[in-house]
Amino acid sequence: MSPAVEIAVEDLAGLEVAALAGADRIELCQDLDLGGTTPAPELVEPAVRRARELVAARDAKPHLDVHALIRPRASSADFFGRPTEFAADADATWQMADQAAAVVDAGAAGVVLGVLTEAGELDLPALEAVRDSALLAAQRAGRGLTLTLHRAVDAMPSREARVAAVQAAIGLGIHRVLSSGGQARALDGADDLSAMVDAAEDLVEICAGGGVRPADVVDLVRRSGVGSVHLSARRRPGAPVEPDAPETLTDPAIVAAAVDAAGEL
Repeated sequence: MSPAVEIAVEDLAGLEVAALAGADRIELCQDLDLGGTTPAPELVEPAVRRARELVAARDAKPHLDVHALIRPRASSADFFGRPTEFAADADATWQMADQAAAVVDAGAAGVVLGVLTEAGELDLPALEAVRDSALLAAQRAGRGLTLTLHRAVDAMPSREARVAAVQAAIGLGIHRVLSSGGQARALDGADDLSAMVDAAEDLVEICAGGGVRPADVVDLVRRSGVGSVHLSARRRPGAPVEPDAPETLTDPAIVAAAVDAAGEL
């Protein structure tokens, strides 16, 4: 089976561009320049509705769904070796728990979460609190929910720490772990990603994300064995824009190229 292609977007126009170009999954967030923060429920609800409309019209893949990032603050997209970027005190944990419930109430099919201790380990009590809040919201709505552990794992100090995080994710009921293998470009972290895939034992999907370009997809998947790839597919500064193109940084050509590359596998 070909790897799934997940596109991170921060607006409705980006979602539509990604869906029409063949994306399998949408990660909805804000502040992509900083690595992403939690989208407002007021964005999630129309995004979910629009995704459903596109699926119903057969303009998107039938399994397309929308997952929401849970990260209330971000100071920089460069978080390598800085686990404090993902640390949370009690107030921040409850804020994430509230956000997780809110985006699920707004219709998100999944939440993308991650909390670390200042020492760079998974903060299990905090993760459990956010997870449980999201699952309770899904239970109230009478539907399932996909849980993804986000790139907080890339702020961990070593391959061994990331492997341990994957093993802990299994116990937490996490379905997917998003990682670049601790590198700025997932292709450079392919060996770490491969170790994470081995540790997952087919119980958790590893999704490669971080500096992914369409030209990387085939080599990245073959070297690492990941089940999906994640990219923002943002238009390069100065790149030509068609006169009737929607106002979004999501580039349909980049999405389509990534989808085509994944289809080669």
